Amino acid sequence: MHFSTEDLRLLVDLVDLLGKPSHLSLIDRPVAIQKLTALFQADFIGHAVWNGRAGRFEQATHWGRDAQMAADYEQRFQFLDPFWPLQRGRHDPTPSDTLIDRRALRRTEFFGDFLSPYKVYSGIDLYLHDTDQVQFDYRFWTSNPKKRFGAREVALLNVLRPHLVNEYHLRVIARANDQAGISTGSCASFLVQESEDPKPNHKARKLMADLESGEREALYRLLSLILRDSTLTLQWNGFNLCVEHAVSARNKGRACVVHLLAHTIGSGPWLQQRFDLTLRQGEICHLLLKGLADKQIAARLNISYWTVRIHVGRVLEKLMVDSRSAIGLAVLNASHQDSSG
Repeated sequence: MHFSTEDLRLLVDLVDLLGKPSHLSLIDRPVAIQKLTALFQADFIGHAVWNGRAGRFEQATHWGRDAQMAADYEQRFQFLDPFWPLQRGRHDPTPSDTLIDRRALRRTEFFGDFLSPYKVYSGIDLYLHDTDQVQFDYRFWTSNPKKRFGAREVALLNVLRPHLVNEYHLRVIARANDQAGISTGSCASFLVQESEDPKPNHKARKLMADLESGEREALYRLLSLILRDSTLTLQWNGFNLCVEHAVSARNKGRACVVHLLAHTIGSGPWLQQRFDLTLRQGEICHLLLKGLADKQIAARLNISYWTVRIHVGRVLEKLMVDSRSAIGLAVLNASHQDSSG
């Protein structure tokens, strides 16, 4: 696909913007909106986050229409949306006209009671996936009934896809930092620069202390790959590796900050991140939640029974509970806070 000089300029600007953390959705960032609407020649952008547990979209927001539109979609019209069942499972950006013929669309309640009143007629949708679960979607649509979205817009979204995923992860981190009121970071992070070993923050140092030398070297190799190609979507031991653009110290070439963000609520990595547990404590807490006794945990992890007992005591302290039975409730409360944030 051939992009114009202006397309390329806008893409470069957007990639730079998407690599800078913000607790705001792109919909709420005026500079991002300006560049996205210019690039896609759209006058409506919609965005929502998928809640897999509830089986519905939440946190619906949009640009370009009345404020009531997002509320209408979240409360009612997502359940009448004819595009979502057809789009589900697809990883490629999909123009609306390839899913449903325009004449067939106009006969639906979704069009008559929702799209038409808001003058939204045609567009392209991208459902972004993470660990095989739909996390969120973007919709670029227009009020121009003659406009057709096609190969150009598909190619543009494929270029932006890894950066949109990365922006979402950075947003999760920024919001967690805001909620915690901390500046040191809510997760393990590494400053990666050319010709230097990665520099871990305090949480990353704690994580590294529990790693074997081979595991540490494997992580460093992944970090160096990201420095060479920031479009890579990488994972490591239950963490998403997301990239924040950074300025190299003393002008030593390219640099970035790589954050390790746990991608599954309730997993060992998530427990580490959420409750400031060590790698081993996160593993043990996860096994406690699965109902394993201390002797079973010791056998599973190939460590002594008394070592497990010591770790369990420290897990209880960090979760601020006084019994094993209370661990599940503490984790459940924390998971609700994280999923609603």
